[in-house]
Amino acid sequence: MKRILCFILAAMMCLSVWTMASCGVAEGDEKENDAATKGADQNQQENETKDLSYVCELPDDLDFGGEQINFLFANRPGRDDELVSEAGVNGGAIASAVYERNVTVEEQLKVVLNMIPNDTDDVANDLKMDYTSGTNEYDLIADGTYKAIIPVIEGCYKDLNQSEYVDTSKHYWTQGYNDMVTFTESNKQYLVTGAAAISIFRYMYLTIYNKEMFAEYQLPDLYETVRNGEWTLDYQFEILQDKYTDTNGDSRNDEEDFHAFVTGDIISVDPYLVAADIHMIGKDPETRDLVYNAEAVEPLTELCDKIQKIYNTESTYVYKTATYDDVGKNFIVEKFASEKAMMATILFYNMETNYNDVGALSYGIAPMPKFSKEQADYHSYVQDQVTGFGISAGVSDARMDMCSAALEAIGYHSHQLVRPAYYETTLSERYMQDPQSQEILDTIFNTLSFDFSSTCGNIVTSLVIRDQLRPLLSGNTNKISSATKSWKKSMERQLGRYNDKLAELGA
Repeated sequence: MKRILCFILAAMMCLSVWTMASCGVAEGDEKENDAATKGADQNQQENETKDLSYVCELPDDLDFGGEQINFLFANRPGRDDELVSEAGVNGGAIASAVYERNVTVEEQLKVVLNMIPNDTDDVANDLKMDYTSGTNEYDLIADGTYKAIIPVIEGCYKDLNQSEYVDTSKHYWTQGYNDMVTFTESNKQYLVTGAAAISIFRYMYLTIYNKEMFAEYQLPDLYETVRNGEWTLDYQFEILQDKYTDTNGDSRNDEEDFHAFVTGDIISVDPYLVAADIHMIGKDPETRDLVYNAEAVEPLTELCDKIQKIYNTESTYVYKTATYDDVGKNFIVEKFASEKAMMATILFYNMETNYNDVGALSYGIAPMPKFSKEQADYHSYVQDQVTGFGISAGVSDARMDMCSAALEAIGYHSHQLVRPAYYETTLSERYMQDPQSQEILDTIFNTLSFDFSSTCGNIVTSLVIRDQLRPLLSGNTNKISSATKSWKKSMERQLGRYNDKLAELGA
């Protein structure tokens, strides 16, 4: 009976989306909204008939009497439209889906979602001050994971696995992320992410390449190379050789010249560790305590050799410092779009914000290259600013059921509405130029991987491994062995303290 009632509810939801797409929509957005509705309807049918891990099991009779839920979120570019839709149903596929998601959650649970933007990128501090002062104004929280992990350790979030309605086993919550942020033998989990975070799609790394240039240089299309499992760091270095051109004739290797590869030395370095399946901080398989993986130093040293060869060939142009290489910066993608580079490392967000220029090219996409041919799978990393969602520890017992139900409903309806609008419409239909790119897009997202030292490493404020590796991997001398000698003792001491704190939470 529960499944039947869920199906009826979902069918009504899809009908409302159809109405939205056919009435009162600007002509230019009609196709996008129809595609999003079609994707949501198809997802709904598949989820209900094939995979119960996508079926929401909230009771159908929940009624919280119009209570207001205060939702604090980081109002940052790339994340500012995950929870709020100013344009409503007339705002295009993504805005319409977000609006419809919010309305559906409010009507299902009889609540009011009060979205509170934080414009200073300091959600973590606002949450901590709100909780420790006893004000307890905020209920739900959305923040970049690299910042959200710190108030987790400080006890500012509720354990979602102890809540009445959040079911972290459901696949509208990203399971790899779940594993990364689940602690102790009691499986304590304070953050989730999934389809509610558009940033989980936007902040994924990829390699973009110019198909015409590959053909001119008589190189095999990367589509075939990726499919054959041969897209590796060694292969990338091989095809970079002898392709630099001093375009402006000033005898200097600079930004205006043609390069085979363009990248950066800050966030563009981050995906290599995950792509090579190397993890500096792991979990004890029995206790789930955080542990430092000293054995990763040896493969990390070899990884450094491979990356430095790529970064230091004259055919590679490297944008230096966060002024040029950070989330929201477009120097790398602009050089690629101006046909001054054959390939580049970018985020999908760069493609979205620069599509008018990039779309004029004949381009293809590939995942980040593997460590070697022997590595079984590609691994795709999401930048550490990806949004994590949680419930403030200040939420009273009386409001906890309502807040957990709201978070679960947001996760579920995001998968039904927001995910199709972004992934299937914006990414797949608009940005992928051929079926091969669509196949690679699925490969990238199906190999989504997380790493604690990369995404949550900010808990160790004195030794953020992700940040320490950036100059080491992109430098011109391999100093990994000497640089990491002091890490083991320091990391084990600090991780031990955090393990103790996590064990005490909720005790």
